Amino acid sequence: MSETAPIVILLVEDSPTARIHAQACLKQGLEGEYTLLNADTLAKTLKVLAEHEVNVILLDLNLPDSLGLDTFQQVRGVSSGAAIVIVSGESDERVAVSAVRAGAQDYIVKGPHFTAALLGRTVQFALERNARALIESELRSIRQELTIADAIQQMLYPKMDTQFPEVAVAGRCLPATLNCGDYFDFIPQSDGSLLVVIGDVSGHGIGPAMMMIETRAALRVLAGSEIELGEILNRVNRLLARDMQQRLFVTLFIAHLDPSRRQLRYASAGHPGYLVRPDGSVVTLESDNHPLGITSSEHYETLHSEDYRPGDLLALFTDGISEATCDHMAFLGDQGVLDEIVRQRKLSGEKILDAVFALAEDFNGSALQQDDRTAVIVQTHANHVPAPHRPPPQPPTIQQEDASLSDDHSPTV
Repeated sequence: MSETAPIVILLVEDSPTARIHAQACLKQGLEGEYTLLNADTLAKTLKVLAEHEVNVILLDLNLPDSLGLDTFQQVRGVSSGAAIVIVSGESDERVAVSAVRAGAQDYIVKGPHFTAALLGRTVQFALERNARALIESELRSIRQELTIADAIQQMLYPKMDTQFPEVAVAGRCLPATLNCGDYFDFIPQSDGSLLVVIGDVSGHGIGPAMMMIETRAALRVLAGSEIELGEILNRVNRLLARDMQQRLFVTLFIAHLDPSRRQLRYASAGHPGYLVRPDGSVVTLESDNHPLGITSSEHYETLHSEDYRPGDLLALFTDGISEATCDHMAFLGDQGVLDEIVRQRKLSGEKILDAVFALAEDFNGSALQQDDRTAVIVQTHANHVPAPHRPPPQPPTIQQEDASLSDDHSPTV
């Protein structure tokens, strides 16, 4: 029972003798202060509950204006989560048991066994059980809301069955909790090129998940314009810095791939990318910029990768993979992830992701996953050759026309 405020008990009893006995038992059997309210009809009970916040209701089911389980159901409907203890006569014990099955916390039978000690214990245990039940109900409600939020969030990730010209893409996210602070996206452009994005909001759970959704929305709006990648990050950064006020931040990498022109441009906000060559060599794509949301004055530049060519593989992953650990002493590390990607580089993107996520899981051992894990693989088709320039067809010359006519056979007569 609370030490700061007395509990409020509502005693619903139409028998004066039973009411006096219950009041005496409460006075003797309860430790600490309490406030006692009384009612002797259902109508008065409903009125008291409408006017007061009650913690425990001691309820006689048989009242002048209501009988049996109907009394319990009506009181429970307006009890605002109060613990209800049924006070029944010996002949009504079956009904009291039915009320407990329907949601009452306990019951106590009138008679010689109705003592101060029994009533005190019953009230105390009813309060504790009811508190647990309310917490469990609230947790179920929260989990249901989080499940709905997670389902909506999963709908925002790109569909892996989408085909893009000249590249094969694969992306995967494994959240540490029900909602995820990681983000990846594939955004096709009107000229046939492709924007690839990966992001990681600090922390995990519902707060970072909401920030991830805001980041995605801002990027999606700006990606449809002709704005350079660096300026896209400048605008998103100002938005997040204003909204988050340094409570959260986002590491993010965005790349613009145009295989037909052999061009790769990118911008980085504290998040590297890696270009894996067909021979297994690795080029790191990064900048000195801070993550998004820390300071609105941060300036991001669009950078270029020289000699981007068919057969190259763009690999992106969040630190939930590279920081996999079973003891918080040894970590998988970026190099460990890259080594696995290089080993599997000739496989499909999905197979590479299988290997990377299995590696992180194995390195994690029996320890709980501490952070969201996300990875993206973009493979440029190795057999792509830029279309050669062909001059337009020329009209035939006079000599060509004469030669073609001389080849014709004259019809026989």
